[in-house]
Amino acid sequence: MRVLFLILLLAGCAATPAADSGVAVVWNRVEEPHAACESLSGRKNFFNILGCSQWQEPAVQGGPRVCSIYAPPPRNERDLQRFATLGHELMHCIDGNWHDKWGRMNTPPSAAVGGTAAK
Repeated sequence: MRVLFLILLLAGCAATPAADSGVAVVWNRVEEPHAACESLSGRKNFFNILGCSQWQEPAVQGGPRVCSIYAPPPRNERDLQRFATLGHELMHCIDGNWHDKWGRMNTPPSAAVGGTAAK
């Protein structure tokens, strides 16, 4: 239950992905995700950030967009919190920003596969 609560508090949400251009995912392994994600967003966050993701437009027209994940590597195969954080951010790379303004998952009709409206 505690892990689920922490996942919902993640403040590092992805921007909107393009629908059909493809996605390239880059995992940046960082030991201090809170500091890295605050630096990327340019703002301080009250809650501890466990990971974040950020989009970059394609370098060439029609190329894949790049989604960069900033999250620490799991310490072992049973490190559920870090695996959950990595999966959470990967969901943002695939489905876009699916949080409401309180950090909860949007209801299924509101969450769009391939992207949602930007914040």
